[in-house]
Amino acid sequence: MPEMSSRLSSLRALLPTLDSALQTFAASPSRFHIVHTINPSPAHPRTLYILDSSFNPPSRAHLSLATSALETSHPTSKNPIRLLLLFSTHNADKAPSPASFTQRLALMSAFATDIATSLHSDANIPIDIGLTKEPYYTDKSTAIEREGKDVYGSEARHVHLVGYDTLIRFCNPKYYPNHTPPLSALRPFFKAGHKLRVTQRPEDAGDASSKEFGSVEEQEGYLRGIKEGGLEKEGFEAGWRDSIEMVGGTGVGVSSTRVRNAAKEGRWDEKVGH
Repeated sequence: MPEMSSRLSSLRALLPTLDSALQTFAASPSRFHIVHTINPSPAHPRTLYILDSSFNPPSRAHLSLATSALETSHPTSKNPIRLLLLFSTHNADKAPSPASFTQRLALMSAFATDIATSLHSDANIPIDIGLTKEPYYTDKSTAIEREGKDVYGSEARHVHLVGYDTLIRFCNPKYYPNHTPPLSALRPFFKAGHKLRVTQRPEDAGDASSKEFGSVEEQEGYLRGIKEGGLEKEGFEAGWRDSIEMVGGTGVGVSSTRVRNAAKEGRWDEKVGH
């Protein structure tokens, strides 16, 4: 308990700084800004992992998305690496609820510390907490490239760490009505060498929301269909197929909604992820 009390005290002390950074960002023309960093380093990354979420609240599923990527060696991931926890003040699908944006940033700060302590003791990977006003992944990466050069340099390749549900939205033509064909909107993202690392969302009998995404085999089939030209007419180009990697989940998937509901109802012993 003393450790928890100390942690809460540290977060409360951080709130005024986070609130000031949020208000300044909101009033500025900037589209991206870093508000806090764990394990800062002056070295520019070659690979920037990006975990983009509403973090309402951060969960064990978020932790798994981050740590599994950072601890897994991939032949196309070049060192040095860095992690960005990204929060968008404008979400394409979700209205703000229930935690305030400042509280979300405080939760993200605590979460960044959790990630750092979960990694190998000698990892010391820089972890940034950032804000963006862009609602779409393609525009978020563009904003990071343009306004994050001082920290990330000009050669960092972005690897967005996403769940299967996000892959569906990313490849949904309805989100790109101003482009013809609609998925041609993804061209700048893939042309820059950016990638998606998609974690499968296993079906969980205790989480009704997981059922809408189908079995793991169906999720693999969806991605295979894309890579075999299933969205070619909508503008998804064959050369992009190797820029989407799907990996298995590490335990039961969990939505932040389920975590909030369990907390609201006092179900503290409910298993909401491994």
